[in-house]
Amino acid sequence: MIYTVFTQNIPTKSVYYSAHTTTQKERRAISMAGAKISTKDWRNLPIEQWNTTTIRTYLIHLTDEKFGVAYEPTGAGSKNQRWVRENAMIKQAIANYGAAELKRFIEICIEKYQPKARYPYMTFTFAWSYMRENMPIVQAEVAKERRKQDAKEVVEKMKIDEGFF
Repeated sequence: MIYTVFTQNIPTKSVYYSAHTTTQKERRAISMAGAKISTKDWRNLPIEQWNTTTIRTYLIHLTDEKFGVAYEPTGAGSKNQRWVRENAMIKQAIANYGAAELKRFIEICIEKYQPKARYPYMTFTFAWSYMRENMPIVQAEVAKERRKQDAKEVVEKMKIDEGFF
């Protein structure tokens, strides 16, 4: 069998596997080792690399999981205009606050949203317009997590430095 592996340095590279010596899971792990992660893959993409597409895909997933409906932006205009408007709002939010803060903001807003007969799920436009009071809470949570992570890194660095002497 021939599988194509994509890496950053080498555009394509063919790798030959024996079907008897490697499992499908092992082949997938080998082929994914140097592959670029799709921005729609919010589960595997590091939060630092999240963009509008990642946030939108995550929001679609959360809406389906919590409310059991397909996500679609609401408001005036055609479907395309609503998606464009919402993507612009998400892009601006990422630029102003960061992806980690925006991810947590969406999680909190979805937790707090009470579905109505006319509005069975929360849209990003609604959350950004009417639930933004949650953003300071989110910023405090994310700052606290970053301080914890920084403290862990300092402790790990100190352990490495002690071993040096």
